Amino acid sequence: MLRNVLAFLAAGALGVTAPVLAAEPQLNQPVQKLFKDWQVTCNNLNDCDIRNVDENMRVVIKHQAGANGAVSLDIMSFDAPKAEGIWLDGKPWHSDITLSDADDNNDFANAHSEKLSEIQALLQAAKNAMTMTLTADQDVASSLSGLNAALLFVDDRQGRINNQTALFKVGNDEPDSVPPRLTTIPSIHPPAIVALSSPQALIDAVLQSQQTMLKQEECESADNNDTQHNEAQPLDDKNALVMINCVQGAYQSSSLVFITPRAAPQTAKLLTLPLPLVEGQDKPDNVSWFTEVSYDPKTGELFHAARGRGIADCGESAGWRYDGKTFHLISYNSQPSCDGGEPGDWPSIWATPE
Repeated sequence: MLRNVLAFLAAGALGVTAPVLAAEPQLNQPVQKLFKDWQVTCNNLNDCDIRNVDENMRVVIKHQAGANGAVSLDIMSFDAPKAEGIWLDGKPWHSDITLSDADDNNDFANAHSEKLSEIQALLQAAKNAMTMTLTADQDVASSLSGLNAALLFVDDRQGRINNQTALFKVGNDEPDSVPPRLTTIPSIHPPAIVALSSPQALIDAVLQSQQTMLKQEECESADNNDTQHNEAQPLDDKNALVMINCVQGAYQSSSLVFITPRAAPQTAKLLTLPLPLVEGQDKPDNVSWFTEVSYDPKTGELFHAARGRGIADCGESAGWRYDGKTFHLISYNSQPSCDGGEPGDWPSIWATPE
């Protein structure tokens, strides 16, 4: 998980959670796993992302859940300026998939399709192949090891085995037999905004009363006077959200966030929110160091985004909405391995249907 890459997000002893993440309606437990050289991510809506982990070339296949779920294929060759075609094991494979060269509009030579029939044809042709590339140069080819298993996993999870809409195990079953995609959840409404009378007083009270916690978490604000990046926002009529900046890095900062009673700020509690994936032996993942944190009282949305490195080819982002009692997860994206690709193109692990 990314938390092993970003050491400063791995808090030691976590504080008291207040409030906690609510149990959300869901049909599917999100999953992110590797099949040799291919990573599969399927979110709570059962939308799936299949991508390789190769630094020469990025291949991303996306398939929404449901009978008519959108499908797309993107192949991006990081080292080839020209897309000569699609090559499997050094042999050209001819198709109508759109090719584009690297130019002012494209950072990489690439191939793109949103037609299921084109994507199915390529994946069927690649079943027994070992490499894929957009040029005859096999030095920039990508491994296909694990792709078949990844595709079969997604077909099975989405209920497409032997279906006309499958990516790997294509059959004659009608599309309507595929389980539907979750499309609605209950609305979440933020509380009315009650302005803070003295935001700085709340920040000062948290800094003073939480010295033990700040030092325990190795928060730099406990030992210096650089407090200009701290912030307080109204949460509800009784509480504020106080964000204490702990790390100001080259391209991002990280903060501890406290639920702070307006009338008794010295009793502030550290906010720790669970995330939808589990680590190891069913150990819940969570976040207590919020990176590039922001909170909008108008929408009740708390946002966190952490880049694994400056080019943002890996990282995670999450959004929650507060309803007056609880923070509800509304989005979570994560790409744990740093191996090239579009900045911020991190697979969806949790999404709210539109």
